[in-house]
Amino acid sequence: MTGPEFTETLARLGLSQAALARLLDDLGERQPAPTTVWRWADGRSRVPIGIGALLRLLESLPADLRSDLTRKAARL
Repeated sequence: MTGPEFTETLARLGLSQAALARLLDDLGERQPAPTTVWRWADGRSRVPIGIGALLRLLESLPADLRSDLTRKAARL
């Protein structure tokens, strides 16, 4: 997943970069630093394969289930 693909996917999911970091923390993964997520979006660092896979999985879920998983992180 490229930086632009990462940014577009976050937008489609309704997640900010900070919300993604919180979601990873909620899922039991160590929360990445804000600059790390920014570097993924900017293309300065490669998006880890697992992060790309997670975002694609989230996109494939039914909207209600996806909303349940992301609501707390997105602070909706």
